Amino acid sequence: MQALIISNILLWVLLIGLAFTLMGLVRQIGILHARIAPAGALMLDKGVEINEPAPKVTAADRNGKPVAFGYAADKAQLLFFLSPTCPICKSLLPAVKAIARDQSERLDVVYISDGDQDKQQALISEFKLQDSTYVVGPEVGMTYQIGKLPYAVLIDQQGVLRAKGLVNSREHLDSLFEAQLMGFGSLQDFLYHDAAKPAPHAH
Repeated sequence: MQALIISNILLWVLLIGLAFTLMGLVRQIGILHARIAPAGALMLDKGVEINEPAPKVTAADRNGKPVAFGYAADKAQLLFFLSPTCPICKSLLPAVKAIARDQSERLDVVYISDGDQDKQQALISEFKLQDSTYVVGPEVGMTYQIGKLPYAVLIDQQGVLRAKGLVNSREHLDSLFEAQLMGFGSLQDFLYHDAAKPAPHAH
């Protein structure tokens, strides 16, 4: 009888110890989750400022049809700057196509490149971009001061540049829309702004 009582006491002690250990693990997971910042598009410190009117420029697409950038329009614009020789650009094309398809009612996606026409055509054929707006020429990239690829620029319906950045993943592309919703140029700007807030005083 005495052995049974002792074993029950030991089991309860073990159970309470496990409960405290589990609570500690949950707390550590919460801290780790809070410390992992979302990755956003890397905004290079050049070109037009966020929330300023986008540069107005008109360029012909690969079929000779004029495409206007930076003007007020019925839809917002996502400019995706790419190159046929850029592997990351190619890896992102399915994601860009998905965004174009899913947001077609409010967003026009324009592919912008420069260089050899045969390579451009091969890229268009490989990724089935025949029905997409595809501009081949340096004028848009020069106007928006694009230095690295792949790069994306988001312009709203009023012609205001809302977000931009170097994009290496679908997460980076999505961050442009998240940044626009939050009123920041990039997720990094949002995080820096949040970190710069003074800590609340303890009472």
